Amino acid sequence: MTLFISLMVVTFSVLLWLMYRRHYRQVMHDRAALLNESHKVIRIKQSVIDQAGFGHVSGEFAGSSVALKLEVDSLTARKLPVMWLHITMLRRRGSEGSLDILVRPQNSDIFSPGWNWPKQITPLKSWPQHARYSSKDKAPVLEKIDKDVSSIFADQRAKALLITPEAVRLTYLIRQADRGHYLLLRTADFDMQPLDSAEIGALTRQLHNLLSNLDGENYEKAA
Repeated sequence: MTLFISLMVVTFSVLLWLMYRRHYRQVMHDRAALLNESHKVIRIKQSVIDQAGFGHVSGEFAGSSVALKLEVDSLTARKLPVMWLHITMLRRRGSEGSLDILVRPQNSDIFSPGWNWPKQITPLKSWPQHARYSSKDKAPVLEKIDKDVSSIFADQRAKALLITPEAVRLTYLIRQADRGHYLLLRTADFDMQPLDSAEIGALTRQLHNLLSNLDGENYEKAA
């Protein structure tokens, strides 16, 4: 009887381990495939997988160097885990000005460097009011990007816009964890279907328009 129980325990343990491995492989596969549709709007030059299994891609959009990165935030207490999409475009060499716009700021927004930037910036009237505006030194000419900023943040899922002399970056809430699953099991369960290429294209186009107005149409491609 004791031998039978021992065999059952071992068998059950092995089955659990196999189920876990199968689930783990599926999760990692789904994470890696989230940006698979981005090739429809971006000419991809490089694609890598990070330690968490998420794919990062870089390439070219309308003549500009662009990078897409996914990041999951599950640290904020009393809040559903979210998945951020970071879209980064390089500026032309010799560009100046820094600006960090963060709407509904929270201490867990670690992707925002503006917490340590000393200069507070007064926003234009059409820009979000419940936001933090800061600059590391000299802000860009705000009027150049007035319409672009208003358009980007008209979408409530737009979280942050970062401008540095090297690049511009948009942070966007692309997915939110299933509420029922999270409340019951306290683990993040996201829709793991590949991101819609049309949505990626629309967001990238908005950032490209801002970059064009910020630095002019004839900025050179950054490698």
